[in-house]
Amino acid sequence: MFITTIHSIDSLEKLKRAKADAVIIGVEHYSIRSCITVKKEDLQLWKKKCKKLGLKLYINFLRLCMDEDLSGVREYFSIFKELDVDGIYYADEGLYYEAKQLGIESKLIYQPETLVASSADVDFYMSLGIQSVSLAHELSLEEVVSIGTHNPDIEILVHGYFSILYSRRPLVTNYLEAVNKPVCSLPCHYDLIEQTRQERMPIVQDETGTHIFSEMPINSLQEMWDFTDVGMHRFRIDSLFFDDDWTVEILGLYDLALQGIKITDDESSNRWYLEETIKKKEEQVNE
Repeated sequence: MFITTIHSIDSLEKLKRAKADAVIIGVEHYSIRSCITVKKEDLQLWKKKCKKLGLKLYINFLRLCMDEDLSGVREYFSIFKELDVDGIYYADEGLYYEAKQLGIESKLIYQPETLVASSADVDFYMSLGIQSVSLAHELSLEEVVSIGTHNPDIEILVHGYFSILYSRRPLVTNYLEAVNKPVCSLPCHYDLIEQTRQERMPIVQDETGTHIFSEMPINSLQEMWDFTDVGMHRFRIDSLFFDDDWTVEILGLYDLALQGIKITDDESSNRWYLEETIKKKEEQVNE
C-alpha cells in the first residue's frame, strides 16, 4: 500500500494510474508540513473523488494542540467521522482521547516523527486500537525489519524529505533579528549548514513554527523486498519540495523495484538504513 502526499485534486487520477493507494491532504490550522491545505467545505468533494477512483483519503492532523484548539478538533473529527475518511495522522497524544470519544480511534495513525523506535513502542500504541504507527526515520534497516517482523502493520516513510526538528517557535525570525537582518515573510525557506556537516538541510518557517529537514530525501528502493518479506505493507511517499509529477515518477520506480528490477535514484539516499545516525559532535570534530 503506497500512501502519498498530493498537491492538487486534479492529480488524483494520475496518482491512481501510477498505483498510489491513498493520498494525504492537510486542513486549515491543524496540519503541519502539508503539501496542500483543503478548506473544510471542500473535504466532501475530495472524499467523493477518492471513493470514485478507489483511493483512500488520509488527513494530516499533526499540529500540537492547545486548549483553545480543542473545540476545532472536535468539529473536524465529527466531519471526518461523517465523511468516513480512511485515516487521520496525529502527533498530539491528547487527540486520541478526542477520537475515542467519537469512536473513530481506529482511523488514527500515530506519527510523532522520532519517538517510535522499538517493538514495545509499537505494541503500546497499537494496543490502543489505532490503525497504525509510523516509525522514527532514523532507524537502521535491521531495526526496521526487526520491528516489522514483530508487527507488520507499522508504517514507514520510504521516500522523501523527513523532519528532523520541529519547533513552534519562529526560530528563523529570531535568528534574523539577532543578527540584524531583514525578517522574511512567511513561509520562508533557507538552507542550514551545521559546523559538523557539509550538506545543506532545508529549514522552513511558516505559521505553525520552524521545521528542519533531512539534507536529502530518503529512498528505500533497495530495501523494499526486506520490508515486504516480513509482511510490511504500509509505505509512505512525501512530495514536500516536489510536485505530483515527481510522485508519479517515484511510484514508477517502486513498481519496478518490486518487480525485482534494480533501481537507483541519484537525487536521494538510503544511507540512513546503513549507518549510525547519532554521533557525538566531539567525535566528528576530531575525525
